[in-house]
Amino acid sequence: METESASNSYVGMDSSMLLEMAHSKHTTQEQKVAAVSDQFESVLVKQFLKEALKPMFKGVFNEDGGAHRMYRHFFTDAISESIASGGGFGVSSILQQQLQSNVSEGEKVGE
Repeated sequence: METESASNSYVGMDSSMLLEMAHSKHTTQEQKVAAVSDQFESVLVKQFLKEALKPMFKGVFNEDGGAHRMYRHFFTDAISESIASGGGFGVSSILQQQLQSNVSEGEKVGE
């Protein structure tokens, strides 16, 4: 699917980049849907990994210190973006299909 290869560039965008894309006249509706879907999947993966990796980090740093939290955050971020850009869990593609079908139905009704 061509949206999967094109959408990999949207993983890791921050909210200001998404906002700029949403208001851009040069961005198609499909690109906007792909970007938001990829970001949503990336957030889901981060939440999953945050809990799944907790046992791995026990005893690595002083768990009350800021270095531990920062290291865990960056590590989780890097892994989640890698998973999402590699195709993720498939949530993004399913979400894109659903949103595109809703957009298409909305256009038919508005005609």
